[in-house]
Amino acid sequence: MTGPIDASSAAGRPGGGPGEELVHELIAARAARHPQRPAVVSPEGTLTYGELDRRATLLAADLRARVDAGPERLIGTCLRRGPHAVVALLGILKSGAAPVLTDPASPVDRITGLLRQSGVVAVVTASGQRGAPADQRAALEALGVSVVEVDQEWSGDAAQPFPRAALEATAHVVQTSGSSDGPKGVVARHVSVLQCVAWAREALSLSERDRTTWMSGPGYGVSLVNELWPALSVGATVHLPSDETLLFADRLRDWVIANRITVLQLTRTLAEPLWRAPWPTETDLRLLMVTGERLDDWPPDDLPFQVACTYGSTETTHITSWVDEAVGQPLDRRPGVPHVGRPVRDTVVRLLDPRGLPVPAGEVGEVHVAGPGVARGYLDAPALTAARWRPDPYSGLPGARMYRTGDLGRLSPDGDLELAGRADRQVKVRGQRVNLDEVEAAVRALPDIRETAVVARGDAASPSLVAYLVGVEPAQVAPVRAALTQRLPAAAVPGKFVLLDGLPRGATGKVDRLALPAPTPDRDSPGTAARTSDDVEADLTALWQRLLEQPRPGPDDNFFELGGHSMIAVHAVTHIEERWGVQLDLPTFYRGPTITEVAAAIRVARSTVGWLVRPADEPAPAAPSVRLLCFPYAGGTAATYAGWRDLLPDGVDVLAVQPPGRAERLSEPALRDLDALVLAVGHAVISDELTEVPTVFFGHSLGATVAFEVARWLQRTGHPPVARLIVSGASAPQVPVTARVHRLAEDEMWAHVEALGGTPAQLSADPQLRAVLGPTLRADFAAHETYRYRDDSPLECPITALAGEQDAEAPVADVDRWAEQTVGPFDRHVLPGGHFFVRTARDALLDRVRRTLDPMLTAVSS
Repeated sequence: MTGPIDASSAAGRPGGGPGEELVHELIAARAARHPQRPAVVSPEGTLTYGELDRRATLLAADLRARVDAGPERLIGTCLRRGPHAVVALLGILKSGAAPVLTDPASPVDRITGLLRQSGVVAVVTASGQRGAPADQRAALEALGVSVVEVDQEWSGDAAQPFPRAALEATAHVVQTSGSSDGPKGVVARHVSVLQCVAWAREALSLSERDRTTWMSGPGYGVSLVNELWPALSVGATVHLPSDETLLFADRLRDWVIANRITVLQLTRTLAEPLWRAPWPTETDLRLLMVTGERLDDWPPDDLPFQVACTYGSTETTHITSWVDEAVGQPLDRRPGVPHVGRPVRDTVVRLLDPRGLPVPAGEVGEVHVAGPGVARGYLDAPALTAARWRPDPYSGLPGARMYRTGDLGRLSPDGDLELAGRADRQVKVRGQRVNLDEVEAAVRALPDIRETAVVARGDAASPSLVAYLVGVEPAQVAPVRAALTQRLPAAAVPGKFVLLDGLPRGATGKVDRLALPAPTPDRDSPGTAARTSDDVEADLTALWQRLLEQPRPGPDDNFFELGGHSMIAVHAVTHIEERWGVQLDLPTFYRGPTITEVAAAIRVARSTVGWLVRPADEPAPAAPSVRLLCFPYAGGTAATYAGWRDLLPDGVDVLAVQPPGRAERLSEPALRDLDALVLAVGHAVISDELTEVPTVFFGHSLGATVAFEVARWLQRTGHPPVARLIVSGASAPQVPVTARVHRLAEDEMWAHVEALGGTPAQLSADPQLRAVLGPTLRADFAAHETYRYRDDSPLECPITALAGEQDAEAPVADVDRWAEQTVGPFDRHVLPGGHFFVRTARDALLDRVRRTLDPMLTAVSS
């Protein structure tokens, strides 16, 4: 650390900086040494180092002959992830030129716009590849841009030497989300790339024995400096999964295991589901790197591999700092601490106030980054470059500059950088940087839009975009969405459109974005409106409209004949799993790709779930006034709540959650992941239409935590909220669970269960019953003990907390902290007994429940 407001790192310097060899020269040396070693392995085939270097050399010679490729000449790439793309990128570097990265999945106009603005002299693509630049070939050639197909034969003399770029020359150009002026290209230097490559090779301990991956999109610089160049420069093998595999956590895990991957890099959007998936105790994977994003919550500490996180941006060559326990950086695992570690070698982070002066230690300032990793600037945008790349008066070096990131942060006492928001309107959506001003400008440019405002709503870690439109009729929303998909990346297209008569404004006349109403069914436009939970066809129709840009898909229209393809089908299957809590595999989807057939498949899958039951098959009251939904404790069943209806006032309908692994669901494996449990229960709640009358959640111990998280899920996703939450025998969720009962030996686990007093002695003493119910009990303990509390908006409903007088598992002081989880009324009551007073003091507990429900019953009857 260089001072109270600076953080820097020189750890692991190999002789003071990157060497003189450029990336393609390092790879060529590996190819000469081991030409038969596999370099790139993908579903399309395997490319050895010798083949990679030979083909890249031939392409470089062709580019040299065709467009006089050389230093500071820009050549576009528009290729899917695969061996062809690696050949193209390496060939361009060999020619001395620099690639301008684009993603063929992006809108055609956006791709060709970047290529035109960049002044590329050629574009490398593949024959038969749909989309840009194939669709714009004539227009590009009219501008003097040569289109080169990487999978065709080339001309040129490969024996002639190629011009060599200098360390300060352009290494590549990457497009990033801009302001209202549109997207902009960041110019990376070779010295910056080598700095990042050298750090990655050393910090990740990469060697020729490693099997790494290329997971990021081909239009992002992280694919070069984080994934391809570090691995190929040491002779490692880079593996590529299919696009479908990449999107499904279980399939990706199986692919990682089968291919013996050792180092894996993913965005947080893909990493979090992966580390939540069950893993074997032994795997070749030693490191999962989460790239470019902070982690508010860290993975469990019992994973068979290390997890590290990098923070950075395109303008700082993607890695500014990182955090990793494996190299001696202890993690602050408190929930919600948005730390991003310490700067990488030769990088300095400065925290400055709006005047450019250092902020005092511990206070928030804007993050500025200095060092060789900083990019040159924005392509052909000197004014914008000057605004973001500032002279660095603190370095003492002539001409030194620092990049103003727009992130706000503070330094912890240990020197870690903790993020504290943004100084501008930039957000990360599904791992991609989105500037809300650019989205607003794109919406405003469409016809008939009088006014618009675009905001990010929901969880700050994974926000969704909402566009508010003035001057638009409901029937116009689908064309607006379709037009935006042709102008913006998928992550920047708003997921919701809200139609208003006018935008709220403050006293100065500016739009008051904080006063914009939350999307609700009556404000949403057709195609995005909330549907009744059992109207599967209607919801699928809205999904078809959104994915296929079809305003009126018919129930028997074929998904693929309407323009769908395999990747869109993956998105549809993912939505179905999230929306209904059922798994619908792709073969099923392909066999019946109509709304009618998919809806039938969903109903079949849902009919076997049976999450909500009435204890002991008690009949429902004729006209319920209040529903009480009860959540069981670890190992508990719905039978725990048998007889409650008879002891509660008339009009109370008692239901219970029946998770798998018990009672009539004994043959199903129990869930070890609380997030999965919450999602399944949440979908069951909305599917059973428990919102016709007020619904109260009751949960004991683990059940209280599940009930709380389901209530938060309902509130967060815009479903009708819970009327009240009653928690029993449970510490507040923000109190860390320190027990690790799920790791105990069998006898030790059952001894712990007996000590709690909630399990009948004849059960714990019967070896056969223990063998049957033990796995479910252990899974429940695992779900509770690996639960990761995430700070979020407090509940809007009241909370009643019940504590056991002698409950050592949930002391009264920890129960009292439930008050922090609601903006509504809170009350706490102490009942006699230990942890299982839900059984031993049932009458007293039900008396308290009755008193809690009485005012609601009175209100309903009146």
